[in-house]
Amino acid sequence: MKKIKMTLIIVPTIIIAACSSSKKAAKSTTSTAPATTTTAPASTTPLIFAKHADGIYAPGNDELIAIKAKYNDVTLDKLKEGHAIYTEGACIGCHIPQNIYEREEGQWKTIIDDMALRANISDAQKDAVLKYVLAIKAKQPK
Repeated sequence: MKKIKMTLIIVPTIIIAACSSSKKAAKSTTSTAPATTTTAPASTTPLIFAKHADGIYAPGNDELIAIKAKYNDVTLDKLKEGHAIYTEGACIGCHIPQNIYEREEGQWKTIIDDMALRANISDAQKDAVLKYVLAIKAKQPK
């Protein structure tokens, strides 16, 4: 009887441990785009910003300044909201975030209009995603 009780405890524990370790292994094998690192000049406080080669990264002041040339009403909070929707919100419900640099600026408006309908996001959220993408495109490396 004691062996049966021990078996009933040990077997599920082993199964759970095996499943969780295979999930961790699966997560760690997913590929991510290589990041380039920019360091602030030595005369200022050292800051490191990771800007991924696929253009998917959190926006900062450089992106805000770049997008304000075209859309004066944009705020950094709006760009961050667009980034969150694009990387953690409605967009990833259907697919992984797409390389922002692979498409032209004009294509993104059409794509985001289409995807917004499928993702059932508001016009304000759609605008935030569009402004985020356009801000990243504005800072696209030459």
